Amino acid sequence: MLLKMCSRLCDSRRQSIRRLAIAAIALTTCLVGCASFEYLTHVSDTFPQAKACGKCHIDIYEEWSQSDHAGAYTNPHFQAATNDYAFGDCLSCHVPQARLTAGTPESRSGKREEGITCVSCHLEEGMLSGPLEPTGKVHPHPIGVRPEVYRNSDICGRCHEGTMQQWKSVETEKNTCQECHMESITRKVTQATGGVSNVLVAMEKEVSQRRHGFHILNDTQPPGLITLIAMRSGSTVEVRIENHLPHDLPTGDFGFRILTLEIFALDTSGNSVPIKTLELARELGTSIPPHGTRVWSVDVDGDVQAVRTVLTRRSYDQDTLVLARSEMGEARR
Repeated sequence: MLLKMCSRLCDSRRQSIRRLAIAAIALTTCLVGCASFEYLTHVSDTFPQAKACGKCHIDIYEEWSQSDHAGAYTNPHFQAATNDYAFGDCLSCHVPQARLTAGTPESRSGKREEGITCVSCHLEEGMLSGPLEPTGKVHPHPIGVRPEVYRNSDICGRCHEGTMQQWKSVETEKNTCQECHMESITRKVTQATGGVSNVLVAMEKEVSQRRHGFHILNDTQPPGLITLIAMRSGSTVEVRIENHLPHDLPTGDFGFRILTLEIFALDTSGNSVPIKTLELARELGTSIPPHGTRVWSVDVDGDVQAVRTVLTRRSYDQDTLVLARSEMGEARR
């Protein structure tokens, strides 16, 4: 008898919990449906700021806010290079209009401090679009599902025109811009901050997507994109760089982007002595084309025991990144 009473009590509690959950979902749906989210897709003299999108898309917002896209206008190097924004032609890509365009966008006049903001790539025809089907039960704003747009390099080529031409010149199989510069991750598209959002996010599924950091080469990418080899024959060392990328090395239409190749001699005591420094830059005509190779020969003294080479990307101030190293024929990323 006691067991039956306990069983009935448990069943009753489970039913109560289910009813409460259903009521919570219904209430949440009502609240969301009644709330006005029209401002998220409305553009007139103003447009929704990135922080408005960041209220729900927290992880994406944090990634974007640390990216070069977010600082495209406020970057002091851009300000100096354009003579305090006097060169208006540059602004179309650094402060693009607040909607997705098929070609190069026009510049906008408002909220320029947001640089390349969310709606510059995701707002079209009154919808906020992306590559993924929504998994949530409630949609606060109209959603467009356009994988053919957001997984295609053309969306990046609207502004990165020179690099896009290089990429298109490669006829063999190649990665898209997104596959190399937007790290893959599995997570929910939105994140909860408590209260109603906990219920909304609980109904979503984790899906494979890409981060919004827009990084250049880093440790998360596969090896073999750049090969650096040093081979010695007597008093001569041959240094070879093979570019396996589908664009120039380095690439980029404007700005300060230089690769520095440093060659060091190691003596019997292990001391490192610089013997040559070379620079690769598009402006110097020394960049390496897609799937191209460049070779240098350097003379060394007979007492040199080994040679170390280091390839570094330099961009303004102290913004440096070691892309590859090698020692006497042993290459590694």
